[in-house]
Amino acid sequence: MILDLTREISTDTKVFPGSPLPKFITWNKMDVHNYHSEVIFMSTHTGTHMDAPSHFVTGVSSIDKIPLDRFISRAILIKITKAADELITANEIEASNVRILEGDSIVFSTLWENEMDNDYYFSHSPGLSEDAAEYLINKKVNAVCIDSPSIDRGSDNNFPVHKLLLNKEILIVENLCNLGEINSQNFTLIMIPLKLSGASGSPIRAIAIDKNFSGNWETR
Repeated sequence: MILDLTREISTDTKVFPGSPLPKFITWNKMDVHNYHSEVIFMSTHTGTHMDAPSHFVTGVSSIDKIPLDRFISRAILIKITKAADELITANEIEASNVRILEGDSIVFSTLWENEMDNDYYFSHSPGLSEDAAEYLINKKVNAVCIDSPSIDRGSDNNFPVHKLLLNKEILIVENLCNLGEINSQNFTLIMIPLKLSGASGSPIRAIAIDKNFSGNWETR
C-alpha cells in the first residue's frame, strides 16, 4: 500500500501565526495564451513541510544542500496520543519498545492532526521534550517527523527542540496527516522537498510505503 501523508495546500490552508496565507495567482490563461499557469506566494514552511538545518542554525545545510539519499529512509511509527501542550518524553519513546537504528526516520502520531480545524491547533500543539530530542540525537536518526504543526510544543516560543535537532543536521518534518491509516510499525518514508536555493525549508510530498509492498500500486 502507498499512503499520502501530505496536507493539501490551498488558499484556506492554516499557517503558523505571522506567516502569509498561500496565494495562487493566475499568470497565464487558456483563452489568452493557450495554456494555464499560476504564480504561488507562500512561506517555505507551509503545510506538510521539511525544516532544513539552516532554519534555526547558521553555517549548516539549506534545503538544496541536503543529500538526496536522506529523503528516502526506513521509518519507525510511534503512536503516543497527546493533548494540548503535552510533551513526548524519552521515557515514553523507550516504553514504546521500538528498535531504532542509525539512519531511521522517526514518525510520531499524536492524533493532533485531528485538531487542525481548531483555533488552538498552532498555539497549544504537543511536541517533543528536550530529553526526547537528546535521546534521538544519540540514536543518530535521519529525521524526526510529527503530525502537529511544530516539533516543539506550540506554547514554547524558544524552539529548543528545533535547535537541538537541526544543530546536529537531523531533518524535521511537520504537519503530517493520515498516520492512523498506517498499519505497520516499520515502513518506507519518502519525503521530497523542492530544491530551493538557500531556503530554510520546503513543502514536501510525504509518502508511506508499506514494508510488505510488492508491486500492487494501491494508493490512498
